[in-house]
Amino acid sequence: MPATTGASHGFAAFATLLIGTMFSKFVWEILPPLGELSLLVVETVRQFGVGVPASRQFAGTLVVMVGLSFLWGVVYHVGRH
Repeated sequence: MPATTGASHGFAAFATLLIGTMFSKFVWEILPPLGELSLLVVETVRQFGVGVPASRQFAGTLVVMVGLSFLWGVVYHVGRH
């Protein structure tokens, strides 16, 4: 059972990484305030010594990845219960 559950979660994580990277530029075109908020969060995390890049592309990727991960979690929860 853990292999099937782990495989679906692993696929979801990999897919959100790829999709997030591809669609990161659209965050800045469609929802610039959300991109700015994400960039602010990244810069705040950097102040604590975490070595993450503070670029618009990375911040946009995070927005898409978090959104897709949340959606994946909701779909998984609804499917399981």
